[in-house]
Amino acid sequence: MSIAHLRAVLAIDSRDNLGEGPVWDSAAQRLLWSDHQTGVIHEAKSDGAARWCETRRWELGRPIAAAIPRAAGGLVVAAANEFVFLSDAGGIEPFARLDIDLTRYALNDAKCDPQGRLWAGTLAKDFSPSAGLYRIDPDGRAYLMLEKTCLSNGLDWSPDGSVFYFIDSLSLSVDAFDFDQASGAISNRRSVITIKQGEGGANGMTVDREGALWVAMTGGGEVNRYSPDGLLLARVKIGTAGATSCAFGGEDGADLFVTSRSGRMPEVAQTVLGLKSEMMDNDGPEAGGLFVCRPGPTAPPATPFAG
Repeated sequence: MSIAHLRAVLAIDSRDNLGEGPVWDSAAQRLLWSDHQTGVIHEAKSDGAARWCETRRWELGRPIAAAIPRAAGGLVVAAANEFVFLSDAGGIEPFARLDIDLTRYALNDAKCDPQGRLWAGTLAKDFSPSAGLYRIDPDGRAYLMLEKTCLSNGLDWSPDGSVFYFIDSLSLSVDAFDFDQASGAISNRRSVITIKQGEGGANGMTVDREGALWVAMTGGGEVNRYSPDGLLLARVKIGTAGATSCAFGGEDGADLFVTSRSGRMPEVAQTVLGLKSEMMDNDGPEAGGLFVCRPGPTAPPATPFAG
């Protein structure tokens, strides 16, 4: 089978330091993403002529791992070590907090399962295998679901909700778990995609309606599409090395959005992931931008948080 080669174009020159967490809010017909380092949450909408415009931003002044639509309205935001509700007007209401040492750990990526429970991973700032993956239920109770991770990143579920996919970037693997939809338990961990050294660090991801996995390769300058059993199906290039995450959206769910970073990658990307020296710096004119293309497949919008 031949591999499709596609290219995404710059949609918004957001110049993020560390663009992350793109998510399509179906109720408001908008794309949300954040700059993890500067604490900015972006909103973008289509102008009706296949162009995207930034329509609003919130500046929270703290690290932002993700901003996710909430069923009750507004957003739930994963920031530093806590989760807060953010209204469209900018009001903030505390919701839940993880008991983690902020000098050693931070929230890094988050997404809701099909039942509306929130899942969030942490990163260890020294990249040791001491971080974790948590589930936060609508009542605010948090459960440690996975231990001894280094750099929790992408997560998503199969179309039928029976499989949970998870990325610990420094493991050079995309892993799958059996997912109990009623209880939210995960089991039977196995690797489904192996990342070769030098290809980039597997970062954020999304799953399309056909069950294929789209994985942003930080330092590789692309998003790769894989079959559920790990076969590479397509590559989507962007105009910078630092692709960070991806999500489908738009009115028909056919627009693939890709966030990116600027500046130099952490040295661990070279020592552990094997990135080439020329891929470590993201200083081109499109670095930190939001990219978009229409690759063919579609995906459903984000599941809002049920809390």
